[in-house]
Amino acid sequence: MSSLLIPIQMRFGDIDSYGHVNNVTMLQYLEDARVRLMARPLPGDAVAGAPADATFRSLLGDRMTVIGRQEVEYTQQLLYRPEPVFVRVWVSSVGGSSFVLDYAVQEEDGSRVYAVAQTVVVVIDRATGRPVRLDETPRSALGLWSDAPTRFARRPVPAEA
Repeated sequence: MSSLLIPIQMRFGDIDSYGHVNNVTMLQYLEDARVRLMARPLPGDAVAGAPADATFRSLLGDRMTVIGRQEVEYTQQLLYRPEPVFVRVWVSSVGGSSFVLDYAVQEEDGSRVYAVAQTVVVVIDRATGRPVRLDETPRSALGLWSDAPTRFARRPVPAEA
């Protein structure tokens, strides 16, 4: 399955005084895609040990997810239009108690990319707030959306004097 392409309906209020989608709103687009990915029904018997109506969120049971880190690189301005913009979302890495979601805010066909991003999602125990290891079943579910990590156009680190 690799990645999911999630349509996001823009609102006129998403635009800031500079005439483009505000950076905070862009994070909301990523959040919307992340929530929809985790609530999406898993395909048939694709994940061993998962009930027929399972979602990634339901596989976590009484555990929850929090954001450990986010990085966004804005590649071009996104101006308001009545047509949706799309967020492609996928899993680029799975650790012991966390996983990394990567995103591209783009046109449906990928012809324009407005932003790329990564979010480190940490699974925690609701009662203690401490990270907990991912069980095999949710780990397998994350594998359904696995793809290569985002490449950021990072600036080189300056040499020390």
